[in-house]
Amino acid sequence: MNTAQRFRKTQGREFFAHHMLLHAAERQIDEARASEVGRFNKCLAAMVLSALAIEALANAVGSRVASDWAAFESLNPLAKLDSLAKALSITYDPTKEPWSAITQLARFRNDIAHPKPELISEENFLPEVALEKTLFDSPQSQIERQITLGNAERAHKAVYSLKAILTDSLPDDKRFGIYADMWSGSTGLAK
Repeated sequence: MNTAQRFRKTQGREFFAHHMLLHAAERQIDEARASEVGRFNKCLAAMVLSALAIEALANAVGSRVASDWAAFESLNPLAKLDSLAKALSITYDPTKEPWSAITQLARFRNDIAHPKPELISEENFLPEVALEKTLFDSPQSQIERQITLGNAERAHKAVYSLKAILTDSLPDDKRFGIYADMWSGSTGLAK
């Protein structure tokens, strides 16, 4: 009787959520570029996912370099980045890219996570030809005005740049899995 060979497969991976979040944001941006249908919602999703990726990335790097994880973990995302910049000797200038975009995105995340009512009132004087085009446009809140394809693209690009900056600043032995989602494994005959 012929019995099938059995194999033993082992795999391991340290999961870092920033990879998943950035990939999902990229897909939303691709779809928003491709069609105006649902563009606002896709840009919103991309911006929220990119904003969440900031803290996920900071936690991934912090898990490898923070001397006091409990203290580090309790910091807000921008404070985590400031702590990492100091620990890794990174120049953190909030007036320059990608830091300015990261700072704006962190504020956007807070606005989305803790929204407050906003009374919106506007008055426009339009020529007759423009009136028809804007007849069904509703006034937008401060949050809604931020949600554009350009801002979604800027946010995503900034977090990718941040990922490169942080990864490049890590010691070689602490980089595995931070820049790219990686795993290892082996397969052999089962005994």
